[in-house]
Amino acid sequence: MSLANVDAKKVESTVDAVGRLREPGIEGVRLERLTPYTDHRGHLTQIMNSVSSIWDEPVAHAYHVTVKPGRIKGWGMHRFQGDRHYAFAGEGRMVLYDGREDSSTHGEIAQFGFSDVSRGILYIPPGVWHAAHNTGEVDWQMINFPTRPYDSANPDKYRIDPHSGEIPFDFTLRDG
Repeated sequence: MSLANVDAKKVESTVDAVGRLREPGIEGVRLERLTPYTDHRGHLTQIMNSVSSIWDEPVAHAYHVTVKPGRIKGWGMHRFQGDRHYAFAGEGRMVLYDGREDSSTHGEIAQFGFSDVSRGILYIPPGVWHAAHNTGEVDWQMINFPTRPYDSANPDKYRIDPHSGEIPFDFTLRDG
């Protein structure tokens, strides 16, 4: 087949020269892929390591998050708090939108996929909108380690309906 008459788009590389995944970037966002260590007894995954830049800010509290299959939690954003989501069970994608006007990546969108075999912890800085989309068949599970304690009298939480179109992202999953 000749490509002369085909409307094809050249694909950018998704891995570097040694096979590490190239993650799309938004200023201040950090991702660490975590490797479970496995033997005949089970698995061990180190979540927190004081030498990692993800843990530069204190852990204020922690909570467990689930997202049901096919559902979306988001868009959510914090003005002062950073989030550190450890995705450890199920399958999903975290979609980020940089809403910070003073950011070099303002208006950019990035997606990060997680599964039982591709675990990780994702740091989301203040001002970055995020939505958790379960793309699997079972509950997607995460633990969040925010950088500030929750203030029930004045929550640092803002929401936008993920289907409102205010953030230009289509959550439809496509093959290809």
